[in-house]
Amino acid sequence: IPVLGMGSDFSNGITFYETMRMTTSLSAGSGGDISETFESTDTGNPAKKLIGGSGMSASSGIFTFPATGMYLLLTGVRYYADADISYNAHTIKTTNDNFSSNDIEVDKTFSSWGSHSGSNNYEAMHCNYVFDCENTSTHKFKMRYASTGTITVAGNTDANETYVTVIRIGDT
Repeated sequence: IPVLGMGSDFSNGITFYETMRMTTSLSAGSGGDISETFESTDTGNPAKKLIGGSGMSASSGIFTFPATGMYLLLTGVRYYADADISYNAHTIKTTNDNFSSNDIEVDKTFSSWGSHSGSNNYEAMHCNYVFDCENTSTHKFKMRYASTGTITVAGNTDANETYVTVIRIGDT
């Protein structure tokens, strides 16, 4: 009976995963970078596997990887509005030059809210992308939002409302 195994080009499996969440809400207006403070999920029993004890870092909404490799980025954004909003978008943007000049939109989710009136209109949007981090100093990512009205991007230090899960799926 043949034994099934990994292919000869397999070098390693998942060696890192972490979820980070935005800690406070962002009175966002109608578009821009999601640049609030992010923390590693620390409530409940969060699953996390770090590389040499090091995790993701985030500064002004720009995320830095702990090591080179191929990463699966899973992002979620929760919006709030007290008015009719007909369009929202959530985007992952990547760079290979530390956002000096290269700002690449890699995945965008669009949504149409239709007819909302009054208050407490919530919506969640998700994006995902596989990114090759060849250099941790220059290869990074951030999230953006856009809307036809004034929104709040929800953050919470006790729950994953606006968040990113990063999974290292292999070597670069």
